[in-house]
Order: sequence, then structure tokens, then C-alpha cells
Amino acid sequence: MAKVKNPFLSSEARGSVGGMTASRNTMGAYMRAKASPVQPRSESQQKRRYALQKLTREYQDLSSVQIGNWNDFASNWPITDVFGDSISITGLDWYVSLNSRLAALGVASNLIPPLNPNTTFNTTVSIFQNVSTGNIMMSLTGSLIPGSAIWMSYSSNLPKSSIFTKKSCKLRTIYDSSVSLAESLIAYNLLSPDDSVVQFKFIGVDPEGRATPVQKKNIFPATTP
Repeated sequence: MAKVKNPFLSSEARGSVGGMTASRNTMGAYMRAKASPVQPRSESQQKRRYALQKLTREYQDLSSVQIGNWNDFASNWPITDVFGDSISITGLDWYVSLNSRLAALGVASNLIPPLNPNTTFNTTVSIFQNVSTGNIMMSLTGSLIPGSAIWMSYSSNLPKSSIFTKKSCKLRTIYDSSVSLAESLIAYNLLSPDDSVVQFKFIGVDPEGRATPVQKKNIFPATTP
């Protein structure tokens, strides 16, 4: 892996071209050979692909007026890309993005776009190690309203010096409004106290499928009495 300046003769680059991939980490921009994985066909991946295909077919079956509403929504609410630039995505992209989160809870798709993309999820989520049990816990400031959820991802025990990467955390549980105000995430006997870090990433999702920014948290498990 080579560290580079002005990759691909640009001030900054992301993505792949000609068998090379440009990216960035805490040390700066770098380039590496593009990985070409085989098509994975695990059960969870197959389910996700089917869900995305189903939502795409749903969108294609909408009326022209409904599709126009989603395209209007998309043009009025651009998103920010990896460079911090404002870009517009399609109405289909918004439909799939919002409704895929609802589908994960078994909720029917919203055929009408929301008024705006700003989430109404306002429950504060805290992650910490319980000093008495040693378990890693999640606590909430208040109960989730019906239709909202918390998508919780976390890593296995990692070396203390580990940095967050795209693949370090795996989606473990989607908590709906039935979740308790204090929930045990990882039991003490599954941790490596004093020698590791567990990385957490989570989002809050409101009843319309709108999500909060990804929140990250490092927990360094300690030996408890």
C-alpha cells in the first residue's frame, strides 16, 4: 500500500480505476490494488439482496404521480458525499434507503416521501461498561416511540490500538420500541478485560425510516471486582 499525494492527478480521490483504489485513513491519502472478491452468497446477503430487489420493484410499480413526488423530494434534498460536496441522488435511492429500514422491522413501505429528510429520533443512547457486573450496557434517556428503532453494530475484541474501519463492526441487533431502558449488549465473560477494545457504531431510526448520523464509541473493557 502506497501513501500518495494528489492521487490520479487530483487533489483527492475515492474509488477505483484501472485496478487501483484510492482512499484515505488517519495517515492521509493512499492507494492499493483493487480487491475483486467473489460474489458472496451467504444467507444474510441473499436476504438483503432480495429485500433491495423487492423495494426496487415496489418503486417501479408506483404511479407516475408518486414517482414524481419522490423525484421532487430527491431534487429538493441533496446529500453530502465523501468529499463533503452536495450531490443529488434519485427518488429511487431515497425510496429504497428509507423503506429498507422499515422493512427490517416488518413495517410496510411508505409510498409517500416525508416532508424532509431530518429525523425525529431524539432518544439519547449511551454505551458503557457496568462497574459491578462487567457487562457492556446500553442505556436510553427515554422509551422509543412506536415505529422507531436503534441499529446496533459492534466489533469483536480487538487490539487496543485498532482504528475504526468500514468492516470492523457487524450489525448485531435492531432494537424496536419494546427495548428496555437498560440493555446488556455483551456479557463480561465474552470480553478480554484490560487488553482490548470493542468498537460500537449505531444509528437511531424514526418511524419514517430517517436515520441519525452514525455514532461511534470505543469501549476499553476493564477487570471488574
